[in-house]
Amino acid sequence: MEPKIYKTRVSILLMIIIILAGVLCISPMILHHASKTAIILNSAFVILVLGITTAGIINIKYVIYNDTLRIYTFFWIHKDIKIDSIRKMEPSRCILSSPAGSLKRLAIHYNKFDVVYISPRYQDDFINEINKRRKCKE
Repeated sequence: MEPKIYKTRVSILLMIIIILAGVLCISPMILHHASKTAIILNSAFVILVLGITTAGIINIKYVIYNDTLRIYTFFWIHKDIKIDSIRKMEPSRCILSSPAGSLKRLAIHYNKFDVVYISPRYQDDFINEINKRRKCKE
C-alpha cells in the first residue's frame, strides 16, 4: 500500500497562546525600564525560540505506512506505532504535551497502557485509513 501523509491541524488559539507567552517574557523588562540592549537581546532570544517552536508545530506530520503509523515531530524526530497495536482511537481535548498543533486532538491508545495525542488535519479520513489498514491484516 502507498504511504498516506497527514499534516497536523494548526490551531490559531494555540499559536496565540505561544505568542502571548513570548510577550509575557519580554514585558517585565520593558515595564521595569531595563536597558535597551537587554530588551533587544531578550526579544531576539524570545523571537528565536518562538520561531523554532512555531516551525516545529507547523512541520508535524503523521505518515501511515503499510503497518506503521510514524509521527514526525520537530523536523527529524519520529515515533513509530504498529497499527496492529492500536486498541482505540477517540476524540480528545487533552492539553498534555503532544505532537499536535491543535487542541482538537485524537487520543490513540496502543499497546497495553500507552497513549499519544495527535491532531491530523483531516481526522475522519485519518481514522478511516487506520481502520482500513487494520482490517487488511485480518
